[in-house]
Amino acid sequence: MYFNILMLSLISFFTNIPSKGTLENASKETYLLPIIALIISLPSAIVFYFLFFLPSIIRAVIGILFIYAINGIIHLDGLADFSDGIMIKGPKDKKIKALKDVNTGIAGLFSVLFVILLEIFSLYSIRISLLNVLSFFIISEFSAKFSMSLGLINRPQGEGLGAIFQKNFKKWFLVIAILITLPFFLLFHYYYFFSFVGFLISLIISKICKKNFGMVNGDCLGAMNEISRSITMVVLCSVL
Repeated sequence: MYFNILMLSLISFFTNIPSKGTLENASKETYLLPIIALIISLPSAIVFYFLFFLPSIIRAVIGILFIYAINGIIHLDGLADFSDGIMIKGPKDKKIKALKDVNTGIAGLFSVLFVILLEIFSLYSIRISLLNVLSFFIISEFSAKFSMSLGLINRPQGEGLGAIFQKNFKKWFLVIAILITLPFFLLFHYYYFFSFVGFLISLIISKICKKNFGMVNGDCLGAMNEISRSITMVVLCSVL
């Protein structure tokens, strides 16, 4: 029962699926983020695979839109804020002001559009088979969630949503998250290792955030999720 309640909290925060839960519970169960990745990616993969009667590009657009229909756009909003913050010229306090500004600037709009286009054309480019489709959706979503998990190791700053998750994150959560995904090695073989692209992206974005803002906050974590997914999709489309 305890597990189910906490999963409902994760589902409530990390997806658009109607669910009851608390932010505090969700922040203590981030080692289950790979399960959230499956909740997002599996239905999206199935919908895409069975839309074979549609033109390929329309099929790809719907496949990517289905990801955001389940996942929501909270991480896209983080990507937009992150992009606005790093593109503004000036000292850290000016960059942090742009990061926390509720209005989205041109840098934020460009980054969101660029990431979505990367995902659409990556999906459009893969050779269609059930295994390839499952690999594409599941591995890229694992990568996105691994990226956020590693980003949560950073010390919390302030009182935002990201700080709550960072405060309650334990390093062993990351180990459990990886172990949860290991059975997929049997299905995807060496493609499975592309799910660790998110770790590299997380390290790069963490460094950029610390240089520009002196911290890694929730917007930075959202940017990790979106950029890791899109970059992993680009890598996968070259091998699938």
